[in-house]
Amino acid sequence: MEYWQQHPLSEPPPYVEYQGIMFPAIVPKESLEAMKTFEIRDDDVVILSSLKSGTNWMLEIVSNILGGKNESASPVGPEFSELELWPPKKQPYYIELRERPSPRLMITHMPFQLAPPGLAAPSTKVKVIVIMRNPKDVCVSFYYYLQKTLHLKTPESWEQHSKDFLDGKIIFGDYFDHVLGWWQMKDDPHFLFMKYEDLKKDFRSSVKTIAAFLDKELTDDHLTHVLTSCSFESMRKSLAESDAWRKNIVRKGIVGDWKNHFSAKESTKFDQKYRERMAGSGLEFEFE
Repeated sequence: MEYWQQHPLSEPPPYVEYQGIMFPAIVPKESLEAMKTFEIRDDDVVILSSLKSGTNWMLEIVSNILGGKNESASPVGPEFSELELWPPKKQPYYIELRERPSPRLMITHMPFQLAPPGLAAPSTKVKVIVIMRNPKDVCVSFYYYLQKTLHLKTPESWEQHSKDFLDGKIIFGDYFDHVLGWWQMKDDPHFLFMKYEDLKKDFRSSVKTIAAFLDKELTDDHLTHVLTSCSFESMRKSLAESDAWRKNIVRKGIVGDWKNHFSAKESTKFDQKYRERMAGSGLEFEFE
């Protein structure tokens, strides 16, 4: 039996507020402060995203492109720490990652303004892959994730959740602030921006693009292996057999599920906000 099942919480621990942004309690202020000096190495590969945008799918893809089992791969970002929900660790993840040998593969959900300097203004040879997803599907995926995850607050209702999402009252900050904050790095050679919708539409081409960015030449056999082992269905199966908290990561994973949740009024409000925030950015998403 999992530790958190033996020691259930009556309610989620309170969120942490840091520089005007809410974070779950597993992202403590100590770790957020530590991001100011967290060192990014020459050979680091970092997967970066707002929540529920395909982070773990990208982690599987990159890990397999780089050679499969990676001792230094972390499914948890340096900003995180653990609570009694899970077997407690002796130290926060930023310390653990600091002690890991190179090359490291890690993820982060940090907004641009709070990220380690080595990501926001790279001076090393770090490679950063930003995975992005259309906001309507992110909102829906996040809604269900909140209901299943013990350390996060369950939404009062879909209506309240979609309003909070649109108002930017969510953990890790406003979706549009997060995406556009990182999008300003679109011309920086350290960065590769990928869209969840493109992975779903043309997986083979997307994998080749990622491999080229990572300077990895894939043989036909290696490419076939990545395409097979990292297909969405394959990832769903592997995560379902994973540890407790990762089991809740994957739901439908389709593009356009928002149509089953948004009212016409909610959709119109989202469209208006999307047009306002994305105007002039050059960033566009497919919604179906």
